[in-house]
Amino acid sequence: MHRKMKPAALGVLAAGMAASLLGGCSGDNNNNNGAGAGPSAGASSSASASAGSSPSASDSKPIELTWGIHMQATAVVNDSPVQKWLEQKFNVKIKPVKVTDASIASGEVPDLFMLGDPSNVSAYQSQGVLMDLDKSMIQEKMPEYYKDVEQSDPLFQTVTFDDKLWAIPMYIDLKPYDFAMVWRKDWLDKVGITKTPETLDEYEKAVYAFANNDPDGNGKKDTYGLTGTATSTWSTGFYSIFGAYGVEPTMWQEKNGQIVNGSVAPEAKEALTKLRQWYKDGVIDPEFVTDTQDSYRKKLYNNRVGVIEDQISKAATDDGAVVAAMKEVNPNAKLELGLNPEGPGGRGTWDWGIKSNYIVLGTQVKKDPAKLEKIFEILRAESSDEETINMTSMGEKGKQWDFAEAGATSGATKYLSGFEKQEQLDAVGVRLFSLGNITTREYREKYSNPAINDAVRKYSSAPNWTDALLYSALPSDGKYKSDLTALTQKYFAQFISGEVPLDDFDKYVAEWNAKGGEQLTKEANELYEKQFKK
Repeated sequence: MHRKMKPAALGVLAAGMAASLLGGCSGDNNNNNGAGAGPSAGASSSASASAGSSPSASDSKPIELTWGIHMQATAVVNDSPVQKWLEQKFNVKIKPVKVTDASIASGEVPDLFMLGDPSNVSAYQSQGVLMDLDKSMIQEKMPEYYKDVEQSDPLFQTVTFDDKLWAIPMYIDLKPYDFAMVWRKDWLDKVGITKTPETLDEYEKAVYAFANNDPDGNGKKDTYGLTGTATSTWSTGFYSIFGAYGVEPTMWQEKNGQIVNGSVAPEAKEALTKLRQWYKDGVIDPEFVTDTQDSYRKKLYNNRVGVIEDQISKAATDDGAVVAAMKEVNPNAKLELGLNPEGPGGRGTWDWGIKSNYIVLGTQVKKDPAKLEKIFEILRAESSDEETINMTSMGEKGKQWDFAEAGATSGATKYLSGFEKQEQLDAVGVRLFSLGNITTREYREKYSNPAINDAVRKYSSAPNWTDALLYSALPSDGKYKSDLTALTQKYFAQFISGEVPLDDFDKYVAEWNAKGGEQLTKEANELYEKQFKK
């Protein structure tokens, strides 16, 4: 049953977009090794015919199409090779545009664009700029993709408002951006720990040894076990430690049939108690309050901390981003992936779940049947036609990319010289017109990296650790959510550092409830009952 939901206010948009980008799900179709936001790209396929693409030599007048370029692209590139390729293949004339709050507010609504989060969809829908859809339309026009995405049917509920569907959801299975532990294996060896820690007790033993036993061998007490971050827009840091107590701050979780927020759950206080003790004992870097994911990676490379949380794909292979960066800074160091520590509440960390991004259409498209038909022709190809997916996501084989293994016809890929950086790919239109995780499972299996897939299966805590509402927008999110996240980050940093006594946790919970948490909890339970409860 669809819930009649009041759309969230526009104010939630920026936070929602930031959250989606920080989670790493902004456009990776699969688990390849390549830089940038696209999937591996393969050779052209005859699938274009089955995907419904039109002949390039069509005599009909091209349909004009305004296309919102990929959300992470910094600038519009007009008349790029990829744009011209799309125009010829589909007999369209594309006007690429950058989508911003300001452009939408001014009435410049693209015919086709991508949004990162249900809150973004809700915010734009509330302005009346989106076209409503229905599942039968998607099933008819994109049958290959629909067969796969319907297996994740709750995703449709995340963008159903006023009994109507407002976006085509993307999904992701094996998620290379899931978090796991990245250990300085050479430090573990130096302090005499031969087994990579798997439990919270083993983790604690290791981080104390890193802080106290001079793992870098410089004769100084200048190392810490770990650091965190209180600077994200979506949570509090130390995700795996909270997860060991069965909770994730700011996430909606189901507990005994009720939806509760991890920020105010009793288990959060237990985790804070542990973190506070570690901080007092000099195990946590005192700069954790201002550290970011980027800065704590550098601290791992530069012998300041011995373990961080990071995306599995970044440390699963020799050319993963974290491994490669470590080799540049500290070539004699060794890194090793590890499981998130198991504690009294289980094993887990923050997880974005099956949700990826969303495809939306401007409301004006509803009045133009020919344009609507053409958009779905393109969408079908972007989801199931190798030729189209490959060109928009990676470019030309042998020019921008190739398979990592010589002679391979599937699996991991690599960017070629001159196209290692995303801005180099953007300049020729690669990624600008990619629609990310809208590809079929068949395509993903063919072009994914087996080594990363295996690492995700081994180290990820998913699918059990994700938001019970799949990060759906609540009616009052725009009014309260960002302020409550900031309140939680402030208090948790103070609890950990000892600035505020842990006895004030109940005071914090009362303040959280009074400043909108109680209302959001009510709305979260209503939404869960009507749309998500099995």
